[in-house]
Amino acid sequence: MNSSAAGFPQCAGKVHIDRARSEVMLSRLKHERMIGMVKIRSRISRGLLTAALAGAVCFQGHAQTITLPGYFVELVVGGLTFPTQHCFVGPGEILVGEKNSGIVKRIVNGAIVGNALDLAVANNSERGLLGIVAHPNVSTNGYVYIFYSKADVDGGTWIDNRVERFTYNGQTLAFDSLIFSIPFDASQQNGPYHDGGMLAFGPDGKLYVTSGDLNRGRFGNPRIEQNTGSSSSAGTGAIYRLNDDGSVPADNPFAWHGDPRVQKICVYGVRNSYGIAFDSITSSLWFTENGPDKFDEINLATLGMNSGWLKIMGPDDREATYAENNFTAYDAEDLIMLQGAVYRDPKFSYYHPNGITDLAFANSIKYDPTVRGNLFVGDVNSSWLYYFVMNQSRDEFVLSGALADKVADDLNERALTAVGSDWGMIVDIGMGPDGYLYTVSFSSGKIHRIRPALDETAPTTIMLVRGNFVSGSLPDVHFSDDLRYVGSRGITFSTQDPPLQIQFEANAVTATTNELQFHLEASVSSVNLQQTIELFNWSTGLYETVDVRSATVSDATVDVAVTANAARFIRAGDALMRAKVSYKAVGPVSVGQWQARIDRATWHVRVQ
Repeated sequence: MNSSAAGFPQCAGKVHIDRARSEVMLSRLKHERMIGMVKIRSRISRGLLTAALAGAVCFQGHAQTITLPGYFVELVVGGLTFPTQHCFVGPGEILVGEKNSGIVKRIVNGAIVGNALDLAVANNSERGLLGIVAHPNVSTNGYVYIFYSKADVDGGTWIDNRVERFTYNGQTLAFDSLIFSIPFDASQQNGPYHDGGMLAFGPDGKLYVTSGDLNRGRFGNPRIEQNTGSSSSAGTGAIYRLNDDGSVPADNPFAWHGDPRVQKICVYGVRNSYGIAFDSITSSLWFTENGPDKFDEINLATLGMNSGWLKIMGPDDREATYAENNFTAYDAEDLIMLQGAVYRDPKFSYYHPNGITDLAFANSIKYDPTVRGNLFVGDVNSSWLYYFVMNQSRDEFVLSGALADKVADDLNERALTAVGSDWGMIVDIGMGPDGYLYTVSFSSGKIHRIRPALDETAPTTIMLVRGNFVSGSLPDVHFSDDLRYVGSRGITFSTQDPPLQIQFEANAVTATTNELQFHLEASVSSVNLQQTIELFNWSTGLYETVDVRSATVSDATVDVAVTANAARFIRAGDALMRAKVSYKAVGPVSVGQWQARIDRATWHVRVQ
């Protein structure tokens, strides 16, 4: 295993991060190096198990930090032994694989409640139980997929790397079928390094499988996937795209190829990857790739992409040379381009490999608009957490100054992308069903989640108390996106009774807090309309007026903050919150059947 080969890697942002934060991150890493916590170069040839054991020792006593203002880290569960990937199979219910034992632990509401499965795994170096993912319809079909290195007994001789499908019954996993296999091949290298192993389902319903090159496809034994030959397949070194039963999708980029192994490929030219994520906003596939002694990469994939290995790592124009490419600078024109293939430079690279691993987008209402939609990335060499701001089209990062060339050339530049330290060996980051990002630390045996101090909660119900429904639905009020819930005035029997009243309900994450906020973005279709916001006081059983103002014909934002006895607006037990927004005329109106348009209505509850 070399210093950045994150399939399994070694011990283990906002890009426009201020200088003070950068200096703090740099100071931390220099301190870690002095005490031997991060020894990147000395680990170039070390295997995973040795590095992992060392990593577990060196990181046990450190609490992770996050420097994004308004966010904190919360422990979900500890006591795991070399955990790898995790998946949710229900609210508060997690399955997580353990690399060396082949055990899948079952976690319910933050407690380990048992073993769902125990597989016999080859576990030397980077082999083991490496990936697990639930089918998008797991609640109905029970399917869970596992990537592991098969053996007859734990620690036994490697048979193959495979993906199997299991059926989950609520407590245990039962074998269903073999989905994918990379078998022993006497004509090629068979690892034990560069196994990959991460699994993901895409928005297209397809299963994506990452696999490193297993040290195959060198110039002496040329192969397609490593860009060293045009006729023979290595059978690995790619991201594979499969139907959920393991068959080849008809629209795969190389479905035309005569070799079934190539037909399954989505991206090739991959040295090793332990990070894969889909942007739920664009449906685009992003992945990380680990270089030898130069260049770790963050990539935006396309179907049929050639990522460049073994001839190219990092941006093509950097002309990287290393032992595997015979210290020769190659260009994209030198790659083995299958029909329909396309080469792409990475969207960002680290010149000195830091063992970057998994990545995930904060695409959730729980994250404030300045963070929402941006990308978090883990690593194992420095135990840092990285953060990238997306551009408007979501196909590049917002980079400037020393990072404008899309490369962190040294430790100082790497620190500019970091927003956290002492995370241990992060091997998995993913969005939970509760809207928080979850991280798995291989070295500490813990799962954490990243939470905002002010927790945002969207309405779960919307009801027209008075007035007429015009258009819209509940999801339309969750985000400021110009999708609106619209109502018009109704009949009233009193001049004091607003003819349009809209009620919202939501459940807070806690019933005890010292601060509650209600956020409203709305507009009306006429002048001389008054807008009133009321919150339901569960102590008195009555609505309490918290804001009254003139409504506007263009979207206006109102933030109501309650800091005195805020818990009166949250019901004990189920933490239910209720708000009502009302409109009435206070002068001549320009439209008889006037309307109110709600663009966004949410609560914030302080949890820290």
